[in-house]
Amino acid sequence: MHGLRPEIELSWKRSQLSGIDPARVPEPTLFDPSDSSERLLRAARPVLDELGVQLAGTGCGVLLVDRDCRVVARVFDSDALRGAMEGVGLLTGVVLSEENYGTNALGTPLEVRQGVVVHGHEHFLESFRQFSCYGQPIVHPVTRRIEGILDITATEKTANPLFAPFVARAVGDIEARLLEGARESDRRVVDAFQRAARQRGLAVAAMGQDIMLTNKAAVEMLAPSDHAALRALAADVPAGESRRLHFALSAGGSTALQIDRVAGADSGALFLLDAGRTRAPVRRTAVPQDATSRLRRRLHELRSGTGSLALVGEPGSGRTWAARQFADGAVDVLDAAQIVGQGEREWSAGLLEVVGQAPSHVLIEHVHLAPDSVLALIASLVANPAGPRIVMTSDPVDTVPPAARDLLARCGNQVSVPALRHRIRELDGLVAALADQLGRADLRLGPSALAALSEHAWPGNLVELRAVLAGLPDRPDGGVVRVEDLPEDYRAPGRIARLGGRERAERDAIVEALSESGGNKVHAAARLGISRTTLYSRIRALDITV
Repeated sequence: MHGLRPEIELSWKRSQLSGIDPARVPEPTLFDPSDSSERLLRAARPVLDELGVQLAGTGCGVLLVDRDCRVVARVFDSDALRGAMEGVGLLTGVVLSEENYGTNALGTPLEVRQGVVVHGHEHFLESFRQFSCYGQPIVHPVTRRIEGILDITATEKTANPLFAPFVARAVGDIEARLLEGARESDRRVVDAFQRAARQRGLAVAAMGQDIMLTNKAAVEMLAPSDHAALRALAADVPAGESRRLHFALSAGGSTALQIDRVAGADSGALFLLDAGRTRAPVRRTAVPQDATSRLRRRLHELRSGTGSLALVGEPGSGRTWAARQFADGAVDVLDAAQIVGQGEREWSAGLLEVVGQAPSHVLIEHVHLAPDSVLALIASLVANPAGPRIVMTSDPVDTVPPAARDLLARCGNQVSVPALRHRIRELDGLVAALADQLGRADLRLGPSALAALSEHAWPGNLVELRAVLAGLPDRPDGGVVRVEDLPEDYRAPGRIARLGGRERAERDAIVEALSESGGNKVHAAARLGISRTTLYSRIRALDITV
């Protein structure tokens, strides 16, 4: 990598970490375009036609990829250039992501979210080094999401310095047409909503690319989490078609739902719900069905009992909050993460001093980080029925050292604190609670922002969500937070968002079953009425992290 520009050197390192062999010629796998690709193509087609005229006789070609880095359009100056590019697998439908093809002027701009020049020798794959290219992201003016990448390519050793301004102008034209299309699309959604809202006895909602409309009946019936579910269901209805089904409401019960995809409106959909005939919820037990309610109920049940308690879950998932709920706020706290700084002897002495004051509860945070000698001391306190109730927080059992796992097994009670990704249906309520903690009780997320956050993986759990909310700008007009107000990394949909409506519903059912079963796959499979083998297969296929 000697002599490479810094941004190219970093890209090469990422390519190496992806396990790509520079000498191989990848066997192209072709994928069909998505709805978002069709929207991009409609905006780009006139621009690409004009580029074809301008590039005649230059020896250059143009590639357009969508937000998944899938080639959706190609423009060639000559059959020779077409043959050279197709000879290395640059076909319509191939995904040219950096993780698949290494450093290139389509995958790398998508990775770094800015324009990138790649000279011939800077390509990671040897077969691509006959080309020099420049690629620039196409950013939707409303949502600020990357819709695709436009690239210009020539069979030269170095890229022409005029490539960047040439592509930038074309990208600007495509972005302008995306904006025009969004306005026309939203106008069609508004028209459809106004016609439907005249009907009595219906709760009516409509969604466009950047709008959410509801009549009074829909406002009273639908929670923000229902909006995200409706959007996912609409994604599975072909453009211009309708579908009828029963829809389970977040507040409980279900109602008849008709989904009409609005003709000529990208991702636009109309939702008609029977406002007067809501079915009562069917519960298998009296236990509330959301994860937070189940956790509160379990902690309340254990509060009147005896014995120690282990609260296990991912960092940031709310283990400390759960401990304080259990102890009703009155708890002395020690953190095993501080043992490294304090030393085992001093920390252990502090623990014994707290226990000697005979409090009702003692909370030991991050118990899995304690060394074996301290774990033995804690185990002796757990085994003492005359002492205070020991409450411990820990990472998931299958991720901690054997000695810590043994201690957790000795606890009289063990409760799993669910990760945020298993509580997405509760996101609007969690947002409200965290906003109140931040002193921002008036913070409101619009449907587009809530839908985008619902699609995030949340590896940092509630701590990450709290940080996102803390950084959101105050709306001067007191309005709702829109998707473009979110940090950039939280605006773009991930792999989960690209699932169809039925797959999203299946994924939600599996996630809920796993949450209700405390992560036990055998019990989750039994709840769902499927085999363990099928469950494992669907967990992988639907990108579920357990």
